Amino acid sequence: MAEHTQLIDAINIRTAVRAYDSEPIDDDTARQLEMALQPINLISDLDIQLVRDQPKVFAEANASGHLTNAANYLAIVGPKDDAEARERAGFYAERVVLTATLRGLGTLWVAGSWDRTEAARHCRVAGSQELYLAVVIGHPKDHLAYRAKSYEELCEIQRTHRPTKTFEQFTAPMDDAARAAAPDWFRAGVEAAMKAPSAMNRQPITFSYNSADDTAAAHIDPAAGDEHWALNDLGIAKLHFQVGSGQGQWAWGDGGLFIHK
Repeated sequence: MAEHTQLIDAINIRTAVRAYDSEPIDDDTARQLEMALQPINLISDLDIQLVRDQPKVFAEANASGHLTNAANYLAIVGPKDDAEARERAGFYAERVVLTATLRGLGTLWVAGSWDRTEAARHCRVAGSQELYLAVVIGHPKDHLAYRAKSYEELCEIQRTHRPTKTFEQFTAPMDDAARAAAPDWFRAGVEAAMKAPSAMNRQPITFSYNSADDTAAAHIDPAAGDEHWALNDLGIAKLHFQVGSGQGQWAWGDGGLFIHK
């Protein structure tokens, strides 16, 4: 894995990890993650925090076997009642997830498999803020064996670890002719977004390309049944698309445009 240090490499190997080793995140790794969080919180107007060694937050999920040895998490904190902030939370917290992936750590976005009240006791949440979601983080089970796998082996695990919607489903607003005419950067962006995590694996985001102004757009599919977490999933999918496309910038919001640069 040492030679694979780009975010697209992380996208190609990231999977949802539910089983962790009991070995704690060491101080040096924690400092590196904190250093990654500082600029992200500055530009995002969020307060994403690394919280270590709090297994009570996941006690029920650990006891049921839904999770194993979950004890550390990223607390994703942002302004109350702010739809754009929820989208930014998905975008920027997934950026941290990909950084953690490149460091050999496992992650899992959680919406229901945690004790939100207990989690809030161990992080900073001001009166004008709320705790949106959490990301479990830690060493994957048998992590030394995991780190010994080749990049190609990890890519194959990612490719087969879950079902996914097709490229055609991800580009449902387009017809076949429009798909065939779309540039390579658009296809690469969509293919990266197809590997993005989403609530209950609903994959509620679709993309379209407009040849008239050479822009892409991201849309929330209301039929996906993801009304509670759709904005967070929109942010995650946009981040994956942006990384996959090579270079460009999104406008926030459902239907926001992507300008490729």
